[in-house]
Amino acid sequence: MVLSRPDILAYLKEGKIRFEPAVPPERVKQVSIDLRLGHKFTIFKKCPGYLPAILCDSSLWKSADLWEHQERDSFKLEPGQFVLAHTLESVTIPNDLVGFVEGRSSFARIGVAIHLTAPKIDPGFSGTITLEMANFGKVPVELRAEVDEPAQLILMRLSTPLPAEDVYGTGTGDVFQYQSDPIPR
Repeated sequence: MVLSRPDILAYLKEGKIRFEPAVPPERVKQVSIDLRLGHKFTIFKKCPGYLPAILCDSSLWKSADLWEHQERDSFKLEPGQFVLAHTLESVTIPNDLVGFVEGRSSFARIGVAIHLTAPKIDPGFSGTITLEMANFGKVPVELRAEVDEPAQLILMRLSTPLPAEDVYGTGTGDVFQYQSDPIPR
C-alpha cells in the first residue's frame, strides 16, 4: 500500500522515517516527498584507450582513475551527458517501509531522466539517495543544489516488517549504507 500525505506526515512526526535536514510539510505531496539536489556530482573520466570496458563489480567503486568527483552549487548537464548526483537529504527508512525514488515530471518534460534504474530504497537504508541523471534533451540544463527538487520519494508499507537482522545494512554486500557521495568512497 502506498502511503498518502497523512500517513507520511505521521511517520515524520513520530520519527519513524527520518530526514536530515528535516523535510518541511509543504514538500510532502499527495503520495510522495519532494527531494532536493545535493552539492556532489560524479562523472566518468574519459577512459584511457587501453581500457576496452569496465566491469560492474566492487572494483568499479574503488577505481579512482575512472571517476571525477565535484562539489559545487550547480552543474551544467549537457545533452547526451550522464552524471551521478545525490539528494541533499539523508533519509533513514524504517523496517516496515520500502521507498521508490522517481523523477519529477517537470524535469522529464525537458528531457532529463532523474533515476534511470534501481529506484528501490530498502528498509533499513540510511544515507543520501544517488540520482542517475541523463540529459536526453536538446539543450543544456543547469542543475542547482539546494534549489532544484528533481526527485520524489514514494513510500510503501510492507506486508510484514523485516526483522532487524534482515534490513539493509546488515549484509556484507550492502555497500551503499550511510553513503554521503554518489558512489561509495
